[in-house]
Amino acid sequence: MVRTKAIKKVEKGRGIDPTTLSVVWNRFESILDEIGEKVMHATQSFVMAAVRDMGQVLLNPRGEIVAVSCYITSHLFKSVVTTQNIQKWFKNQFEPGDFIIANDPYIIQGAHLPDWSFVRPLFYKGELFGFFHFSGHMSDTGGFLPGGYGPGAYDIIAEGLNIPPIKILKRGSLNKDVWELLLRNVRNPTQVEMDTMLINGACVQGEQEIVRLVDKYGLDTVKACMEEIIDAGERAARAEIAKMPDGVYYGEAGTDWDGQTDKPIWVRVKVTIEGEEITFDLSESDPQATFVNTPMGTTMMGIMVGFYSMVDPSVSYNYGSMKPIHVIAPEGTVVNPKYPATVGACQISVGVPIIEACQLALGKAVPKMAMGGFPRHFCPIVIGMDPGEIDPRTGTIKQYFSETFASDGSGGAVKDYDGWPGVGLYGVVGNFARPDMEIFESQVPYRVTRYEFLQDHEGPGEFRGGPGIYIEMVADTKPGAPSILMTGNSDGQVVAAVGAASGPIAKAEMWIRSLNGETRILRTMANQPIFPGEACCTKGPGGGGWGNPLKRDVTRVQKDVMNGLISIQRARDIYGVVLDPDTFEVQYEATEKVRKEMGGKKS
Repeated sequence: MVRTKAIKKVEKGRGIDPTTLSVVWNRFESILDEIGEKVMHATQSFVMAAVRDMGQVLLNPRGEIVAVSCYITSHLFKSVVTTQNIQKWFKNQFEPGDFIIANDPYIIQGAHLPDWSFVRPLFYKGELFGFFHFSGHMSDTGGFLPGGYGPGAYDIIAEGLNIPPIKILKRGSLNKDVWELLLRNVRNPTQVEMDTMLINGACVQGEQEIVRLVDKYGLDTVKACMEEIIDAGERAARAEIAKMPDGVYYGEAGTDWDGQTDKPIWVRVKVTIEGEEITFDLSESDPQATFVNTPMGTTMMGIMVGFYSMVDPSVSYNYGSMKPIHVIAPEGTVVNPKYPATVGACQISVGVPIIEACQLALGKAVPKMAMGGFPRHFCPIVIGMDPGEIDPRTGTIKQYFSETFASDGSGGAVKDYDGWPGVGLYGVVGNFARPDMEIFESQVPYRVTRYEFLQDHEGPGEFRGGPGIYIEMVADTKPGAPSILMTGNSDGQVVAAVGAASGPIAKAEMWIRSLNGETRILRTMANQPIFPGEACCTKGPGGGGWGNPLKRDVTRVQKDVMNGLISIQRARDIYGVVLDPDTFEVQYEATEKVRKEMGGKKS
């Protein structure tokens, strides 16, 4: 595994041999994977089940990350902030069997309200030796729209149910009155209850596995391994930072708007590298707005993803690699808002620009690690109800909150590699899954009628970005049954995403086509009705390229033409490759001539 370098440098004096460290480290991660698999295959939440919108973390008693499971990054790196704030809330008073839930962004400072944090303290023979932190997107969290997610809420209270840290299980016993109060204030109480108890059950089984590990190796050895893992992460991160030239580097990236004030919102970062440490100063970012603000947990996520993407992959994802990182994020800005500002789009609309801005700054320090731009998340959520459909088990009217997760664009290129198709935004680093359209169509009254790559929408380069993606879905809703398209999860329509190697990529496009063929623009950060028979159409951008397109291998250009990703005309005009229109054979003499002419013009 990539951590081989770290294991070889075990600190003397802890009495751990590299083999034991490797076994314990891998077992931590496999236990976290097992927790995730149990939840993913049994959850009632569409986004957890179909697209892995969750994350599992093991922390030490100080609330420091020891190991993570590779799900969605926004759920992982916020866990230090959220767990330590939960520790403060309870003054570190925990008992075996406790199970805590929370989502309040001004207490735990995590993310938007639908992402609940679940924390279970871990005990061995009465001694607290760590925490499980599970974060996942729940099927509902109250608020003025289903899902607790949408632009236009008056304040954070209107946006959804704000849950302070609550021991919903105390020493294994349910806090029944509080739990019934919470369930009464969500739209899908059965689903929320099932998922909460599912997550607790998965964590209980995970705790049992860790106890077995402690039984085998002893508590002192396992605790020493936890400390060594963190130290290994710190050593690796410091070694990577030390390779970067000292200096001050700047990056900025923006989001379309906040759903109310019709202007872009900007994240600005000044990165100072000094020896083995980095400071990310976000002081020049815009003042807090509405809907797009990021609590500190999400801000930390953006910074760490930006950092990890610009260093060797052997750097471990734990608290140790966060130690050399210093963050300045003044309160009252979009990267650290004050109560009661709304935060619904935090991960997408400011969280991702934080990643981009950090990558742009670091790309100036380590240009060989620069990447082509990745598109923003761009996929309307369908929200509505069908009064004619009653669940016979619960007697409740069908309410839905779902999305295709299909119209996200493709990844940016890096040196020696083309961008991956359809991996979506930076913030998920390729870990979002694309659900089968049949799953989406079984949940909501919509049909996906087109799902395809767009020709000539890749970012050109010696290594090209992935292709753009086009989606059409038709509303099979009934008259009188309300349905809206919520685009608070979508961005990049006004302010293009940007990559350190590619600069800005193409802007996203989105519209509604009516029954008579007329179209109306569907904006990001909006709630807009869609009527029976109308189609929602989206064009997700391709990823940015890396390097000079005139240096691209001609056989790769030929293959892209044969696969329909680029046209013969684009092959000639952008890549300087001349192909026979009937056989697709490369005309080498003509190609050499065209490339020489184009290279001369560019110089």
